[in-house]
Amino acid sequence: MLLRRFLPAFATLGAVLTAVLAAPPPPATAAEAPLSFVSPSAGTLTGTVDIEVDAPDTTTAVRFSMDGVAFAEVTDSYAEPRGVDRVWRTATDAAWFAPGAHELTAEAVTPSGTVTTTRTVTTVRPPDPDGVTTLNGAWEFAVEGELPAGALNGSAPPAVQPGFDVTPFTGILVPGSFGAVREKWNSATGHRAVYLHRLDLGDQGTERVQFVFDACSFSCSYYLNGTKIGSSLAGQLPERLDGTAAARDGANTLAVVVDNRQATIAAYSTTALYWQYGGLVQGVRMERTSAAAVTRVTAEGDPSTGKLTLRSEGTNAGTTPATIPVDLRLTAPGANTPMLETRANITVPAGGGAGAPVTLTVSSPTLWSPSDPALYTLEVTPPAGKGQPRTLRPAFRSVTVSGGDVLLNGKVLSGLKGYNRHADHPGLGRTEPDGLAVRELRELHAKGFRVLRPGHYAASPALLDEADRLGMLIVEEVPVQQMPGTALATALVQNFAKDQLKRMIDRDRGHPSVIIWSVGNENNTTNDAGAAFVKTMIDYGRSLDPKRLYTEANNKHTSNKSYGYQDIVLSNIYYGWYGTRGIGELPATLDAIQELAGGKPLMVSEFGAEAVQGRSGYGRGTEYYQAELIDEYNRVVTTRPHTLGLMVWSAADFMCSPTWSGGNPEPAAPFNNKGIRTYFRDPKLAWKVMFSPVRMRALAPVTVPAAQQTTVTVPVIVDDVSGAGASGTVQVTPPSGFTAGEPVPFTVAPGGSTTVRIELSGRMLQTGEGAAPGLVRAVVDSDTEAQPRLIQLAPGGASLALDAGPDAGPVAPGYTALKPSATYSAATGFGWLGAPESRDRINPDPLRADFATDKAARTLRVSVPSGTHTLYVLVGDKQYAADPQSITVNGTTAISTTRLAPGTFRWYAASVNGGGTVDITFKAGASGDYWKASAVVIV
Repeated sequence: MLLRRFLPAFATLGAVLTAVLAAPPPPATAAEAPLSFVSPSAGTLTGTVDIEVDAPDTTTAVRFSMDGVAFAEVTDSYAEPRGVDRVWRTATDAAWFAPGAHELTAEAVTPSGTVTTTRTVTTVRPPDPDGVTTLNGAWEFAVEGELPAGALNGSAPPAVQPGFDVTPFTGILVPGSFGAVREKWNSATGHRAVYLHRLDLGDQGTERVQFVFDACSFSCSYYLNGTKIGSSLAGQLPERLDGTAAARDGANTLAVVVDNRQATIAAYSTTALYWQYGGLVQGVRMERTSAAAVTRVTAEGDPSTGKLTLRSEGTNAGTTPATIPVDLRLTAPGANTPMLETRANITVPAGGGAGAPVTLTVSSPTLWSPSDPALYTLEVTPPAGKGQPRTLRPAFRSVTVSGGDVLLNGKVLSGLKGYNRHADHPGLGRTEPDGLAVRELRELHAKGFRVLRPGHYAASPALLDEADRLGMLIVEEVPVQQMPGTALATALVQNFAKDQLKRMIDRDRGHPSVIIWSVGNENNTTNDAGAAFVKTMIDYGRSLDPKRLYTEANNKHTSNKSYGYQDIVLSNIYYGWYGTRGIGELPATLDAIQELAGGKPLMVSEFGAEAVQGRSGYGRGTEYYQAELIDEYNRVVTTRPHTLGLMVWSAADFMCSPTWSGGNPEPAAPFNNKGIRTYFRDPKLAWKVMFSPVRMRALAPVTVPAAQQTTVTVPVIVDDVSGAGASGTVQVTPPSGFTAGEPVPFTVAPGGSTTVRIELSGRMLQTGEGAAPGLVRAVVDSDTEAQPRLIQLAPGGASLALDAGPDAGPVAPGYTALKPSATYSAATGFGWLGAPESRDRINPDPLRADFATDKAARTLRVSVPSGTHTLYVLVGDKQYAADPQSITVNGTTAISTTRLAPGTFRWYAASVNGGGTVDITFKAGASGDYWKASAVVIV
């Protein structure tokens, strides 16, 4: 495997802060670097299976297939712009393949050709229940550009007809997101495409033939033997279709035309926020039923009445209602024997649909909560042929609002930490094996997260089932985002949104973990049309489910007109990242939002920053900056009253757009890099900082005697923020030119603080580029640490120390303000010969927060006493890169700087002779660039 080209400053104790490795080796031939499987290691595959290979160093992509059926491709598009190791890992589910022996194949694409390796495996698939046939497995697939002209046009497209020539088609696994199955289909603008599957129905008899598509994205039309049997939109909720009229005895052709083109999706929602994967992204099955059958049952308990309500849906080909008796068996949480066994009648209306609810009474029910996720077990068994037996896990719990608080079972919920998550994995896209979703949810729950908002669309049933078991709280959302008021007012968007909300409620209302329904994300609610959309949607939702809270996640803050219709305010706030507002302004904004909303409870539903894995430095786009921002949000929001909590955006990096920048000064498109874990789920620094029980206070610049050997003691204050106390070690990476001692153990009492004193020995530069800053870490364990703090040096013993910045900017202790308006005078001994511009970034401290800058060359004149002195200039910018520049002393170039990444600061030094005035001229290295100077010191 390749070494990382750049190592994060916090990667290991003593790691250098910017590591530059040797030039990469020459391209390897296939013979020099063979392709080999890392996993699976076993020959028998069950459930979710990790698939990984080691590949030649020059590999750009690895394609995976089973018996020639394509199921995943992993490319270097994530690793390449980061300069990190390429990871050739994906996952699949053994049950998606026909049971038995197979040849698993990996193909590595390299500049010198394709390298192939195989492994013989045996997949295990659970047997289908009676009356059910899984259709997961090999299908034929082609995008429109691979087919003859017009093949997908018309009400009965030629490509869906039996006998259509499949020569251009590729064998592909269903379920799958076709853009993740093969990179050649992964268009940012989307495709129209077609799936074909041949199946033998045998003798039809009197049974009904129904097809269930768990998720098809985005606009999908379904055909059986060339006859259209249904359509769907969006792609995260199931569609059940009756194909009886189009079915034939014996051979049949099932076809699906899918359309994930941006132009198609844009009528309903923006396409820019996440990658719009298309295809049969979840499973497909066929069910044989009698003329009337139960197709869905949910159950939820009401603790105020002890009633457990069963809601059902069914199909009924008859013209009168059908009554279906079902056996019910209810078991209490933790019990082994049923507390109730009975029979109830489910009535399915003529033509199918929802039947009348059925209720059971439970005396003194056990309540479900995040700390005690108590689930009942309800077995529902219809007669053979009239529906599948189901095992439900209902619960009793209430969620309400009282004043400014959210109550669960009458108790206030507050200060919860949560996350947003897209179902996007390498080689899988939006397709997600159940085991993979469960694994990730368990990891995040174990970390301490208690609230989840699954992207901008419905979560998978497996994820919700696991959330119920763990006690995770869920905000589920309708996929309508960033739409203008004019679009929100249309029947097209409103009907789409209502359809999505109803189907989401019908499917997921039996999950106690789901406590909030969101009717959209960041739509324009600053106008009456946008506010009316929110009202219409929430009114409609309450008519279906009055037992949960309703909201619309929004970023309009104090200009939002829809708060009056919501139960709780969800605000997406990116202070410190987008725009100019810093985190210091966050409390006032939260207060203003809550006042406008009439004191309703609030949650920060999105916050965060881009962090490109492995990027060196400490400014925007680095892991350090992201972790620092998240740590500050935790500090400001977690203990705020009447606040449910905050949800970081996002759990992991995900594909977004080829033009995505995300506020990052150096983007790494096409990925949104705001994840606290990488696309491959490796932790970033923010992951470790998020739940640290301790926090270190920021360090002021450490003054050291200039240009001489010295030892200084730096006090590091560690605070307990958990209320439980903690222990660990303080570890130091010293500034270059200095050394530090061994890690120092620390223990902080509950609610207390401790001071750890570290010693630095070394010498600050006399000429040339300044020392890279050091780093202090308070490490609790391998997965947890406080936000690291920088050790910045500053020269001491100065005859003149100037802090450059705006006229009203802050001034660092021990420094004199160097304002743009300061013109040279003999009385002051310093000043500009022509005023420069200036900037103030607010943080990280008074010395580095602000600086003088300009595109034009500017001269600073200073009076310097007789003798030889050292000139120090501090260069850097918290927010943006510092361009190369030159600094001349009395017309002679004394300092030349290189480009500094955002958040990186360096002292530069040069010798000067005194005895009069000295002109220090700052000039950008290229036309249109800016020079920058935060401080000027003469020693």
